[in-house]
Amino acid sequence: MVSTDERSSDLDPIAFGLSLGTTMAATIGLVGVLSRYGVAERWRLLFADVYPGFEKGQGGTVAGTVWAALDGFVFGVVVGWLYNAFRRSY
Repeated sequence: MVSTDERSSDLDPIAFGLSLGTTMAATIGLVGVLSRYGVAERWRLLFADVYPGFEKGQGGTVAGTVWAALDGFVFGVVVGWLYNAFRRSY
């Protein structure tokens, strides 16, 4: 059983960033692979506007996946940091 003190501890921004970055990279990588088979092409086009180099093909999928991992990591760290800041203020 988890104690109240353990549940109320701060969120680790780096761990949250890594988990969000991994999730984003996996999602974009899946979209890239599926788009090569004619599935999720609209999603690939949408994400291509956000992630430079995200095109059909292996190189484009890798580029999009790297951008998504970086984007997810930075976003996760910022959200984790803000969460801790707001949590301490209330």
